[in-house]
Amino acid sequence: MISPGLAKKINILCLLAAIAAVLILPLRKEIWYDETVSMLCSKGISHDSPALMGNATTVNSATLEQMNTLGNVYKATVLDNGNSFVYNVKLHYFTLLFGNSIGVYMLFSKLCAIVTLLAFFALCRLVFKDSIFTALAILLLATDLNFIGMSHEIRAYELGMCFCTLAGVFFYKFMYEEERPFYLFLVGLFSVGAVLSHYLSLYVILVFMGYLVVGKKMKLLKGKNIVAMLVPVALVAVYLGCAFVGLRYMSHQNERFQERAASLPFSAMHVVYRSIAMGVVDLKAVLPAFGEKKVAVIFSFLLLAGLYVGAIRSAENKEEKRNLNLFLLLGVSGTLFLALLCFKSGHYTALYNRYHSFCIPFASLFTAYALYLMCKSTKVHALLKRAAMAVIVLPACGLFFLSARKVNTNVEYNHIAVAKEIVQDNVAKVELPTWADAFLLQSVLPRGYKIDYVLSPASLYFTLYKAGGTEQVPLIRKD
Repeated sequence: MISPGLAKKINILCLLAAIAAVLILPLRKEIWYDETVSMLCSKGISHDSPALMGNATTVNSATLEQMNTLGNVYKATVLDNGNSFVYNVKLHYFTLLFGNSIGVYMLFSKLCAIVTLLAFFALCRLVFKDSIFTALAILLLATDLNFIGMSHEIRAYELGMCFCTLAGVFFYKFMYEEERPFYLFLVGLFSVGAVLSHYLSLYVILVFMGYLVVGKKMKLLKGKNIVAMLVPVALVAVYLGCAFVGLRYMSHQNERFQERAASLPFSAMHVVYRSIAMGVVDLKAVLPAFGEKKVAVIFSFLLLAGLYVGAIRSAENKEEKRNLNLFLLLGVSGTLFLALLCFKSGHYTALYNRYHSFCIPFASLFTAYALYLMCKSTKVHALLKRAAMAVIVLPACGLFFLSARKVNTNVEYNHIAVAKEIVQDNVAKVELPTWADAFLLQSVLPRGYKIDYVLSPASLYFTLYKAGGTEQVPLIRKD
């Protein structure tokens, strides 16, 4: 039996190891289209910014630098469909402070992941106290491919996950420890941050709201609690009013999806099957991640069902049953919500693993808590306890290490490599096919770097004007 003192040290070591993994991985990084959108929006550049160039054929970097303002970041976010506003603003200021290198862009997501781990550690301490199962929960979260992947993705998912986890800490405190209005205020504030980072984080927030309404009932209507909720509600109302243009643009995009989907077959059974496959991976029965074969999906689903039944029977009091059901509902909230979106829209767009990101910490906590209940119970045979740990933990770690070894990544944009060459060779003029290419180059060049961008629409190259002549670099751009 591990003593609380030793368990506490192991928990901290596991937390530090998880933070180190976040900082070190990936061993190699390339960017893709959605990341370029985040980079451009954080610089105040939207999809219609090329129109601002008019008939110009040459634009200097100083002109593009003037677009890098908070007002333009807001406009770019609204035009880009009203989503990820908080993330774009934070990334805007972060790169203003620390520079435009790809490492800095990634570092912001890494820092969000580290805060997520710290918040998750605090939540586990509330639940497990000084049990060694805090370390297990951290291991399950840190080896989750969505979590570790989003920790270096130049997108809003990790920030949204961070806000959801922080909201979860104070939600648990308010619900089950002390009904302090300040805790309720923080739940609301972090929930707003999550939704304004990525609107799909709403499914976790809805579970919080439902539990608060059902669990606290009229207590929420106390004066101090009402005041605590007013600020978050007002923030959401103001943002929705301001972002109406972007939300309307997003609805038009969804209409195009629906028109395209109308000509394609749609199967409700396929939605159910894919949702189960993705949901069981979230809950760490990761066999479908190696290949979504029916046998793997069914076995994983039955494994988790058995884990839940074993845990609920091992629970010794109402508090343990309450926690198990709460973490399960939070953990599967993404699966349920995204499946409903598919049924409503009639297409499969919502079946996207990144959209599950916001429930991942709670899914990891559910699995760790279920194993905790079984392992401390005298009703469960020791062999069954070891088997349950092995079939959950070993495949999760195996999938993580297989992914970490993967070094072959497709180069979809070579603008970062071109920017490095521009700085290295002190290039002061570059010809390129579109203004979009100029905007992306500008986003990864050092602040204050002076260069002229010359439009050459017929070209398929970057033409770099160097001291000894010109060099043509083939353009790589996957839009």
